[in-house]
Amino acid sequence: MWPGVEVKFKIWFELSGQPLLGEGGYELLKAVEEEGSIMGACRKLGLSYRKALNYIRRLEGLLGKKALLTKRGGPGGGKAVLTDDARALVRAYEVVKEAVERTIRKVGLTALADLGH
Repeated sequence: MWPGVEVKFKIWFELSGQPLLGEGGYELLKAVEEEGSIMGACRKLGLSYRKALNYIRRLEGLLGKKALLTKRGGPGGGKAVLTDDARALVRAYEVVKEAVERTIRKVGLTALADLGH
């Protein structure tokens, strides 16, 4: 095998031919859930608030439903939590990604075994 050769992949979900959720969107939703706010997620990921908000609005437009339940900021700051639908979408992404990673590890090792021989 050639040292350093790896199999890579990208996963994204589409809805009616439109990109719905990929790695970046997944990371954003996970960070919102972990941080409890869009701004906290932005700080964690190094994203602009505007970019994050545009992504969330686009996602909600495609879904036709809310992805986040939000409370505007103030003295205590804003809050955001994922809706049940968004949480289910995140979980589905995790399940698919893990299955693909498992398959890539197994098949990739076999496929790359003869390289350089």
